[in-house]
Amino acid sequence: MVRPTRVSEKLAKDLEQLLQDGVWRPGDQLPGERDLASRFGVSRSSVREALRILELNGWVEIRQGDGTRVASPSESFGRRLRSRLHQEDFILELFEVRRILEPAVAALAAERSHPQGVARLEELLAQQQAAKEDLYRFVELDMFFHKTLADMSRNAVLSEIVSLLEVELRQIRLVSTAKRYRPQVTLSEHLRILEAIRASDPEAARQAMLAHLSTVESSAKIKEVDR
Repeated sequence: MVRPTRVSEKLAKDLEQLLQDGVWRPGDQLPGERDLASRFGVSRSSVREALRILELNGWVEIRQGDGTRVASPSESFGRRLRSRLHQEDFILELFEVRRILEPAVAALAAERSHPQGVARLEELLAQQQAAKEDLYRFVELDMFFHKTLADMSRNAVLSEIVSLLEVELRQIRLVSTAKRYRPQVTLSEHLRILEAIRASDPEAARQAMLAHLSTVESSAKIKEVDR
């Protein structure tokens, strides 16, 4: 059964095409939510979701208080990563980097937690719970959850690196999750991370993230190899 395209996904594709056509250039500010909603005949919530998709795919940067701007082209790192995603060793290395970075990100997010960030994580977890029957949407919300944690670290460099990794891991996530789809496991692990963040407990957040990444790697059938 073919999954129907969500309004936000179609809008993201339409906006991406406009970006490819050069309607907006790197550094340009996109029209506001209300303007885009009116122009495309959609709700503002669909606009927000579409912009988040574009941000995850590296097309735009959403800055609090500064609107949404077209991201500068990055010739280098992201494209080099994408060109190597078919290599098994590289995928192992990608997960290794994730194990190094994301527990530290979770610990910082707990240490620097704030009500708005916690509320956003709660909202994403609720949306994931509601999207259990929709694999694509569930994986998309999974990425948003990890990206929000990175934003909560209040470390711009970490946030950029995690955002880039999340984009590159998207296809791996879809394939591995489809093979062994256990949404309730992901939800319970995300809840443990959220509870540690809410309690401002860095060590609990670190351990919860490590446990989650271990499950993710097992689901993807990623195994250590002899170097």
